[in-house]
Amino acid sequence: METTEKWSKKDGYNTKYYTKTEAHGRYTMPILKATNYKPDMLIGFNEMLTTKRNDCGIHFFLDDYQFERVWRRPEYYLSKMRDFQCIFTPDFSLYTDMAIPVQIWNVYRSRLIGQIAQKKGLTVIPTVSWSTEDSFQFCFDGLPKDGTVAISTIGIKKGEKHKLFSAGVEAMIDKIRPNRILIYGGKVDCNYQGIETVYYDNNVTERLHKLKKEEKHGGGEVAAAEEVVVVAKRARFLLRLKK
Repeated sequence: METTEKWSKKDGYNTKYYTKTEAHGRYTMPILKATNYKPDMLIGFNEMLTTKRNDCGIHFFLDDYQFERVWRRPEYYLSKMRDFQCIFTPDFSLYTDMAIPVQIWNVYRSRLIGQIAQKKGLTVIPTVSWSTEDSFQFCFDGLPKDGTVAISTIGIKKGEKHKLFSAGVEAMIDKIRPNRILIYGGKVDCNYQGIETVYYDNNVTERLHKLKKEEKHGGGEVAAAEEVVVVAKRARFLLRLKK
């Protein structure tokens, strides 16, 4: 039977970073150390290479394709994030209709990137995510107790998604009892059991509101110009990623 040694040469699985003695749970998820920190503000990973500021943390509450590259080249991108206040671990998606093995793989990848970053001296805030209650069997593995964690409320304001969100928050608190929860995407009705909560606005939503406001007040030309700037920055960003 082949081992991972053959495949580690290509390193598509990042096996050289994984140590079983630094893992936990049924699926041996990489363990993260507790961090007690809250950034002044957040920007998305997709803005990291173009921003002129570093007085902020980096979040990954984005479409997966925008940060899959971090898994492929962890050391390169972590070196780019070193000067920021902190980083959240990548929020690889856990969809309710996604096969459980894929969900486990995505949790594993998030934990391993976080563990690598901590070993390199970065301040790391674990991102916690879940899908259905079936995911509670593994989605909290490797997370530290009594620390700061990050979650997102994007897209779960009501209905079945809100129910799953609330159930996940309750399970998370029962499992790891964080002392602070950083929440990206706005307030929703949820019982955080007295734990400190810190809210951060959704950058995309804020940008859209700004554009709509400018258009409403006759600033259509300004809004269009800003859109051109955004597109240009995105193009430069993609070119840099290909280097």
